[in-house]
Amino acid sequence: QVARLNTLGELAAGMAHELNQPLTAVLANTQAAQRLLANDPPELDTARSAMTQAVAQARRAAEVVGRLRTAVERPKHQVDGAASEGVVDLAEALRRALHLLEPECQRRGVGPALQAAEAVRVHADPVAVDQIVHNLLMNAMQAMEGVDAPRRALTLSVGAADGQGVLTVADRGPGIAPEALPRLFEPFFSTREGGLGLGLPLCETLAQGMGGSLTAANRPDGGAVFTLRLPLKATP
Repeated sequence: QVARLNTLGELAAGMAHELNQPLTAVLANTQAAQRLLANDPPELDTARSAMTQAVAQARRAAEVVGRLRTAVERPKHQVDGAASEGVVDLAEALRRALHLLEPECQRRGVGPALQAAEAVRVHADPVAVDQIVHNLLMNAMQAMEGVDAPRRALTLSVGAADGQGVLTVADRGPGIAPEALPRLFEPFFSTREGGLGLGLPLCETLAQGMGGSLTAANRPDGGAVFTLRLPLKATP
């Protein structure tokens, strides 16, 4: 009973963390659309764009709830079968996340650079991959809040090595303190003031459930880099 209560507590905290961003975006976009429609004349094209963003974020929130519900109803399937549920193009996953986060990138003055010479397809749960990528991108942008705008850079890359697809998210923030690095994936440990410390542990759990891994390191020239590895789709 205690174990079940602990699991429910972690699930509730995880849902609160994962749903906060898309629901905040839905609210911001719908409020923007209301203001645009109230103008004389109304700015219809911009309002449509804002509502399109709201719809996309609402769908993401629904997918998060659906995936977590599946984890509760079929936990063994979620752990053992996630890697065989679908095929994900890692570069496309990055592009989807960048499309959703375009307003956030503009607001923060961050211009992401995507390096993907060829398609890299992995066996993975598409919703879980989107969730991981979204978290990594948001964390990278938040890490650069204290950096002068001209120095902010977000470098994304996709490749393959040792039978795995490799996706990296590298920022130009202050990096990770040496004493924090070993604890980065511990639940409720956060290096950000006001952070819940749940995003990275959830992402690591998702990656491991798909037969992959998520690691973090400091870049030699400054900033942090997170690396997601997932099993490559076998070439027919």
